[in-house]
Amino acid sequence: MINLAKYNFHWREGFSYGYDVKRGLFEELVRYADVRPVVGVVGLRRTGKTVLLKQLIDYLVENGVKRERILYFSFDEVGASLEEVISEYQARLGVELAKAGNGGKLYIFLDEVQKLEGWQEQLKYYYDSFPDLKFFISGSSSLFLKQKAEESLAGRIFLFHLPVLSFREFLVLKGEGELAEKPEFFKELVKEQVLLYVRRQFPELVTADEGFIHLYVDSIVNKAVYEDLPKIFPIEYEDLLKRILYIVASNPGMITDYEAFANDLGISRVTLTKYISYLERGFLLQKCYNFSRNLLTSEKKTKRLYLTSPSLVVDLWEEPEFGRVVENLVVSSSGAKFFWRSGKDEVDCILVRDGEILPIECKYRSSIRKRDLKGLLKFLTAFELSHGYVISEDIESEEIIEGKKISIIPLWRWLLNF
Repeated sequence: MINLAKYNFHWREGFSYGYDVKRGLFEELVRYADVRPVVGVVGLRRTGKTVLLKQLIDYLVENGVKRERILYFSFDEVGASLEEVISEYQARLGVELAKAGNGGKLYIFLDEVQKLEGWQEQLKYYYDSFPDLKFFISGSSSLFLKQKAEESLAGRIFLFHLPVLSFREFLVLKGEGELAEKPEFFKELVKEQVLLYVRRQFPELVTADEGFIHLYVDSIVNKAVYEDLPKIFPIEYEDLLKRILYIVASNPGMITDYEAFANDLGISRVTLTKYISYLERGFLLQKCYNFSRNLLTSEKKTKRLYLTSPSLVVDLWEEPEFGRVVENLVVSSSGAKFFWRSGKDEVDCILVRDGEILPIECKYRSSIRKRDLKGLLKFLTAFELSHGYVISEDIESEEIIEGKKISIIPLWRWLLNF
């Protein structure tokens, strides 16, 4: 028998989970609270998926949904089938599922669903059989949801990614939201907060002591590489995943020749390709491709590897070069998929937004010379573009150089406005 009351404090009259500060994704999920498809939230461990689900439960209660018509269950610790969970819930309600819709929808929240063997087929059965059930699910990795959901839940699920904290979210959680709203009045304070933010992109690290950060981030990495990923993929070399992460952390944005990289690690190129794919699907690694207007061609070219959060970079490597950390921050926070390199000329980050190409060069310093912009200018000329961007430490200006508009933006402003 499953103790559902252990997971459903909201059944108590007057109870609220009380997580007042909302992530940006919350408002988007609210829009899908009553549509038919399953709502799935994926992301790295400890980004706040469970809190987000409980905030949605509070929202439903506040908007008139009866408390007992909302079920929350986590598969993180308890080994149970979905049938057992729902049967126990049905017994508690004292009504058959087929008749339960007479009182409106039943909202079912399933946390860490990837730990339920065959969850996708079980969920598909209830989704298809009982249209008055509305499911919200979460998982710690895209691989647990996307691969299997696409196979069994095609057309039945909307997936959303919950990333690490944005800079604005970090300030709000820290109680410094005024800095984000009026940065012009607090420039020096905002710059100081950026330096703290780099190591504290997880909600529980926002106000953490320095000594706690390493232990916390290390636990996230170890859980992912030694527990989560091996449950899904055949991991032959158990330490290889972490070795790859350490190498990328020591040199974020490294140009990656898979053949040479594999030789250095003493493995085959095929094995390296698979392990990098596992780390990508676990939200630990981000891959960028050398840009081409033919985006399919880009994927066949040179690649760069970054960690999905500079908090991981700083933790895994004791003394990273801060300019490279900033580059990782710009790439990971923007979700960039491209860089550009031609001979000795390169641009750190190429964004493609609604057909518009935005080249961004990271120069985290207090002075920028024209020769620092050589690669950016070459890119603008090669692709017949008129506007490029430079991320600086504290310079803010716009210049016309060789007929091209160059906007130089301080890192703090770029983070707040992105």
